[in-house]
Amino acid sequence: MMIGAINLNITKLQPSQFREALQLSEYAFQFQISEEEAEKKIESYMDHDIYGMYEDEILAAKIHIRPFHIWLNGQKIRMGGIANVATYPEYRRNGYIRELLTHSLAEMKEKGQLVSYLHPFSIGFYRKFGWETFSNYIKIHFSKADLIKQNEVPGYIKRFTKKNYTRDVETIYDEYAQRFIGMFARDENRWKDTIINDRNVAIYYNLDHEPLGYILYQVANSKMEIREFVTTQHEARVGLWNFICQHDSMVTEIEMNTYETDPFLFTLANPDMKVHRLTYGMARIIDVQEFLNVYPFQPTNHESVSFQIIDENAPWNTGTYTLSNQSTISYSPHIEQQEMSCSCLTINHFTALLFRYKSAQELIDIGAIKGNKEEILKLEELLPKVKPNLMDFF
Repeated sequence: MMIGAINLNITKLQPSQFREALQLSEYAFQFQISEEEAEKKIESYMDHDIYGMYEDEILAAKIHIRPFHIWLNGQKIRMGGIANVATYPEYRRNGYIRELLTHSLAEMKEKGQLVSYLHPFSIGFYRKFGWETFSNYIKIHFSKADLIKQNEVPGYIKRFTKKNYTRDVETIYDEYAQRFIGMFARDENRWKDTIINDRNVAIYYNLDHEPLGYILYQVANSKMEIREFVTTQHEARVGLWNFICQHDSMVTEIEMNTYETDPFLFTLANPDMKVHRLTYGMARIIDVQEFLNVYPFQPTNHESVSFQIIDENAPWNTGTYTLSNQSTISYSPHIEQQEMSCSCLTINHFTALLFRYKSAQELIDIGAIKGNKEEILKLEELLPKVKPNLMDFF
């Protein structure tokens, strides 16, 4: 790549260069850490793929790709998490991040990372590269007066921290995750070091000692913050709410995060609460053909469905796809120029559709579908009736 008279190449950073990457993060994201914390942070970079662009032997810009897995209909698939995207101000607006993002797409494809997630500083910026919003959550605000217990349930609550960690929380989460599309597949290390960290976990057990739900929370300065409210049965929903109400002598306000269509509020004596809806995370399909090969299509009466994808930044995705008998995928790298017999959509809108964030009709209504609209409606009949959910930050 040539910028003016300067020859710039994308470099994969080696461990000896990780401190430079950390220093760029400190500057760009305006934080400082101790030497002990810096050593831990640099050690955590060992499982990152970090790519950078140097100018005059200075790391001018960088991007991290972190290896994760997500749940897709009971199976785990590889996901590349884009993080720590940064440029020193004197090197901005030179196209460095554009080059790094485009390079990262090819790298993730090579590693078999079928999808990518990120938490954007600007949704509009990352949309230009094919990432799209795909998950919302709500933040519910309660006052002390709202803590009205429901009818007692027969189970019991046990509290845990990182020090007395129990894998029961993993059992609950993994079952819960199957009700959605795209949730993180968490291992024990992620639970201990990232999810729980310094928080408390309260688990609801039924009389058979089966774990049915948990809350992940903190209490400080008369405020209770519930980061995760996860239940697999309504009994646990009631039991955990009653546990929250037991804090009425300790707190004056409560904030709870949950998914957008959670029926929890409907079950309360007074469901009229202050609620904020927030968009959380962006997703992108990296390899359409391989993603379709593992996607949980549902049986229908349609013998075949055809659609076309436009992907300017990952050209291997651009082309015509035909799904036959809900299982066989055929691909042609050609896009018809005349009036199309199938639907055509961008990688952004295709991601939103397959992650069930937007329906085919919603995409048609906003003019996101070109060509034969009926084909995209046929495709939607093959898609699972689930919603996306994302609770993890990275």
